[in-house]
This record gives sequence, C-alpha cells and structure tokens, in this order.
Amino acid sequence: MKKYDLIIIGGGAGAFAASNTANKLKKKTLLINYEKILPLGGTCVNVGCVPSKIMLHQGEEYYHTVRNQFRAIKLQGKTNFIEALKETHEMVKKFRGKNYEKVIEKQEYVGFKEGLASFVDSHTVKVGNEKFRGKYILIATGASTFIPPIRGIEKIDFITNVNIFNLKKKPKSVIIVGGGPLGMEFSQIFHHFGIKVTVLQHSERVIPKFDSMLGEELQKHLEDEGITIYTKVDSKEVKKTKEGIELTVEINGKRKVLIAEKLMLATGLKPHTELLETEKAKVELDEKGFVKVNEYMQTSQKHIYAAGDVIGLMPLETTAAKEGNFAILNMFENGNKKINYNEVPHAIFTSPEVAAVGITEEEYMKKYKVCLCRTITLDHVEKAAAIKDTRGLIKMVLDPKTKVVIGVQIIGPMAADIITTATYAIKNKMTIYDIRDTVHVFPTLSEMIKKVAQSFDQNLDEIACCVE
Repeated sequence: MKKYDLIIIGGGAGAFAASNTANKLKKKTLLINYEKILPLGGTCVNVGCVPSKIMLHQGEEYYHTVRNQFRAIKLQGKTNFIEALKETHEMVKKFRGKNYEKVIEKQEYVGFKEGLASFVDSHTVKVGNEKFRGKYILIATGASTFIPPIRGIEKIDFITNVNIFNLKKKPKSVIIVGGGPLGMEFSQIFHHFGIKVTVLQHSERVIPKFDSMLGEELQKHLEDEGITIYTKVDSKEVKKTKEGIELTVEINGKRKVLIAEKLMLATGLKPHTELLETEKAKVELDEKGFVKVNEYMQTSQKHIYAAGDVIGLMPLETTAAKEGNFAILNMFENGNKKINYNEVPHAIFTSPEVAAVGITEEEYMKKYKVCLCRTITLDHVEKAAAIKDTRGLIKMVLDPKTKVVIGVQIIGPMAADIITTATYAIKNKMTIYDIRDTVHVFPTLSEMIKKVAQSFDQNLDEIACCVE
C-alpha cells in the first residue's frame, strides 16, 4: 500500500489549490479525480463559470449590438446557437489543458490517479483494487444539479449545465426550473440567441439569497427583455407530449400547464458524497449530504478536511480555492486559517450584472433592528449616462455608529468588476469618508462606489459630478 502525506479526492478548484499549496510545502501528495463525474478542473472550468460566461458574452455581443442605444449606429446580424456551443466547448478544453492538466504535470510532489475513490477507513482510500494511505485526507469532490422530486422527471430528457453541450439543434423554447444565479444566467443565454424562455422560481423572488432589491430589479430588466418569469411556483408533474414537454405547476396556488420544447433544471446543488462511503471513515454529513466542517475546514475526523461545493457553504470557485488552500495550511502549518465569508464578493453575470459583498440591509435589520443604508440609481453616474446604460442601482450598508462600510449590493453594467472595490473597503474597515477622500478616475462606472458614499449626507442632484 502506497503511503502519502496527503490524499486529495477531487479535481476542481479546491483540490488544485490544495495540491498547489501541498507542493510548495513539499508534501508527498496524491490527487484522485473521477472523470465520469467531471474532468480535471471540476465544475468551474468544465460546466460552470467559464463556459456560461463564454456563452453569455457571445449572446450579449449580438443582442446588445443590434439593439444599441445610439442613433448613429444601426446594425443587423444573425446567430448560430449550436455553433456557439461548439466554440465554447473548444475554448473550455483549452482552458482545462492550460490551467489544470499541464499544471499537475509540473507539480513535483503531487501524483495523479484517475478513478472513483472511496474510503476503506479514516486513513485509507481505494481506487479499484488499489489502496492508498494518507496521513491527511482532503475531500473536494464538488456537487452537481439537485434533481427535484417532480412527478415524471425521471422520464424526461432534461437539460442541465453539464449536458447542454449535447444539444444537436437549437430549441425553440425552454422552461427553466430555478431562479437562482444559474437559472438567471441561462435565461439570458437562451433568450439572446432567440429562444423563448420561461423561468419558474419556488420562492417569492428570483435570486433569493441576494438582497431583495437586487432580485426585484433583475426580474424587472429580464422581463423587459421578454423573458417570462413566474415566482411562488410549485412544480407538480412533467411529461412528454406531441407538443413538447408539458409541466403542470401551481402558481400562487392556481394550477397552470406550461409547454416548451426543452426543460432545464437549475435547482440548486447535490453534493458528490454518495459514492465516497464516508461512513467507513466516520465523516459526518448533514441532512442533504454535504460534508460538515468547522471553521478550519476540519470534518468530524480531525485529520480529514473538506473544501469547495461539497461542504455547501458558499459554492463559488473562489471560495473553493481559498478553502482548499487554508485546509492545507491548517493541516501542516497549524495555520488556524479561516474565511470571513462576509468579505467574499459574489456575482451573477446577467445583463445588467448583479454583485454583492458583505451584509445586506435585511440581515443587519434582523440582527440589530437598525440600519444606516443608502441606495442610488445609476443615472447619478456620469459614465453610465454617457454609454446610455443606466439600468440598475447600488446600495451601501454602514455600521450606524462608526460609518464603516459593511455591505454593498450592485445591479448594473460591470457590477462584477466594480464589487472588488467595495470588497477592499469592507476588508479594510473603511468609512464613507475614506472612500470619498480617495480620488477616483472620471468618468468611470466604479465611481458609483464614491457616489453612494456621498449620498449619506449630500443630495447628489445638488452637487457637481467631480465634487470630492
């Protein structure tokens, strides 16, 4: 039996961040990935943030170009949805090769094994007939689409973000079950390529984990484009008919039958723990199957850690990587590293984009019964007006006593890029006066951070654009 300082189960962002750190520490490491779940690179590069952003960009390049806001520019064009899928798939292979396959070859202390890994005991895993023993083990197996218990769903050839590349022809219409970030992004991908889209969300608003203001504003803009969105939906039964896929739902308690050519599921995540046989290692899972960890990424077995989507805390590529990195430092360096998730920015790459960091007004009010908040619309930002895209707004949340920034929520063009500025402010405990004393480039969209800071004690309609 081969022995290692560290065995990593999984091949995504968390696993690779861990292997990189272990390699720097010169720890003998084995990384095991099961390609039948996902190739090296995991969700993000293969079926998540990378391909969806490529598809979103292609659709936006066409959709907004032929609908530009300037009188002097009139353009026409056409799109090919299947060709866009093919090009995206080709680009994903290049990303995977550059950032994962070639990287692991260069890691001197890291070996690689392809196959399904499962526990034999708390220090031993097997792949086929081979067994491997690790002083420490990291579980980083990720997660995939949760299949909701809709009657008849097992008989439907539904779409997910994983199998969308198997489409051979462009569908005329799609029903998307799920109004979270994935559902919202794919609603625009399909819509911008000329596909009729209906989105069904179980809760009372889309993107329910974001500030309610962002969900309401995003829904308004998507509906203005022509996407149909229903909230407070219970999906009851689905079946295949001559007309297409027929989905019976209840909307606000009223029965409705919807028909589309394809059905897409964007209904949250199910962790990849079923095949791990975690019970043999006495690793505790929660009621949904996610691995339970403490703030240092340790499981119920102190030498077994977990990172990424499989722990279900904040399923982002960035947090997975940070969790994987910190797990290794805590194993071998007694690093006591932990993540403040209130300092982690997250975004949805729709048009307009949605981005947030820190505490929302609703969260702060629930905890302290008082909040100091301001919201401004983007017509106060000169660059937004200059490019004729003032869709959206920005909200800033302050600690009422110190005026320190504790939360920022944005919907608007380039929100995903701009939110990093707010992240610096929150991480470094900046006040609104620190932000206002910082010189910003004019005109830029990032000035919205300064503008909303100014709005706490000034009327923006009464000051010139470059004051402070």
